[in-house]
Amino acid sequence: MKSTLGSAALHPRWRHALGMPVRLIVMFACSAVADDAADSPIRIELFEQFASFTNSNHPDNRIGYRFHEHTPLTYGDVPSPAAAVGKRPATDAMLFSARPGVKTFHRRVTEDGWIPQDWTFHLAPVADGIEMLLVVKTSDVGLPEFYGVQQCFRLTGTANEAWRQKYARTAAFSEYDLWRDSPVGKGLVSLTQALHEGSLKLFPAGKETVGCRTPYGEVLDTRRSGGHLDTLEFIGAYRARMLWTADSGLIFRTSADKKWSTGLFWERTTHLSDHHPADCLHAIVNIGGIAPNSQRVLRGKIYWLAGSGEMLVQHWREDFPRLEGSGAEHNDLK
Repeated sequence: MKSTLGSAALHPRWRHALGMPVRLIVMFACSAVADDAADSPIRIELFEQFASFTNSNHPDNRIGYRFHEHTPLTYGDVPSPAAAVGKRPATDAMLFSARPGVKTFHRRVTEDGWIPQDWTFHLAPVADGIEMLLVVKTSDVGLPEFYGVQQCFRLTGTANEAWRQKYARTAAFSEYDLWRDSPVGKGLVSLTQALHEGSLKLFPAGKETVGCRTPYGEVLDTRRSGGHLDTLEFIGAYRARMLWTADSGLIFRTSADKKWSTGLFWERTTHLSDHHPADCLHAIVNIGGIAPNSQRVLRGKIYWLAGSGEMLVQHWREDFPRLEGSGAEHNDLK
């Protein structure tokens, strides 16, 4: 079934609802996406800090997600209260949260090193994964131009510590399991990929934390380094070494037998990384540029489908057709 990630105005069953009261628009939205939840093989379980996903079509695999960790990357000024944030009406969050099967995770962020704010994640199971909406609300203090928060996509296998396996245990996508089971003397194999110059590119295999910038991240890093990107070789809490610039914020793995693929994408992603030994993929997402007492709404998606990495990329291109290539995301999502 075609993705419903686009705005209400783009969905064929919602077009004639424009101009109606919000209550009626929500009714149309629920009707339009009910089949997505019913057809989805994905099941979502929420914990205090994590979500965990299973797929009835891919048994004996569990994928994890951590909503909040470490401290943000920050740069720039906080917008004035009069500044506009984003282009989406507040009804987008209402439409999304009303969809059948949606799970909602809310967190008040107040830890040391963080500006107080509220996060609400809405997770909707669909045929090829989980569509996501994040609503960030500020209080009396806004967020500066760059406020990069790390999102953790956990692909732990059986080779990792037992406590991690409560949230993620997916031998199909675990690089550590693959390396453990490889014949002696055989080189390590990477499963992790991103888009680079229009093609799929593997991350190097190894325990070192490595990553790449997106075009949007390169713009921000160039500004905050005064034009000296070489001074920002290592990014984030795990000091991921930046290797190249990806075409977008999509990061994914394909199983060694090429039969299954899974991946993560968020709008306004600035950096991607492959972290070991936790067997996680990370996206740093810029939620910043929000005035005091304002909000920002971001779309994302977790993919989990039978097929190759090329097939996953095709699904992503259909879901987010304007967010690939140099500067596209930066220009579209100021």
